[in-house]
Amino acid sequence: MNKMATFEDIRKNQHNLIMDIDFTQFTELIDIQPCAECHFIHSMSEPFSEEDIQDTVMHNWLNHFHMRFHQLHASGHMSKPELIDMVNTIQPKHAYAVHTENQKLFKTHCNNIQPIQQAKPIQLK
Repeated sequence: MNKMATFEDIRKNQHNLIMDIDFTQFTELIDIQPCAECHFIHSMSEPFSEEDIQDTVMHNWLNHFHMRFHQLHASGHMSKPELIDMVNTIQPKHAYAVHTENQKLFKTHCNNIQPIQQAKPIQLK
């Protein structure tokens, strides 16, 4: 407990901190009193719903404290250009295009893509 940050610590040092809060912790903002125009990054992996009551409540809190809202979508999937760039940057000896409908597409952009055949084992070295 002696390493725990209190709301006073966060309020005094908020320009130097990043804080992770979820929907149930928005009331903590009352004690923290975030600086006007501070940033709030909302990262989500699920599609946005127009009727999301939690979204409305969240924006009410952020508007009350004049916080700047930023929305990021955080799925576990990379875009095709990001994936090609990653493989070409890392330069692995062998890469396998998994979870795709067109392995050959990646072969045209990355020379180390190895084919995968259904029910054929792959020997990793």
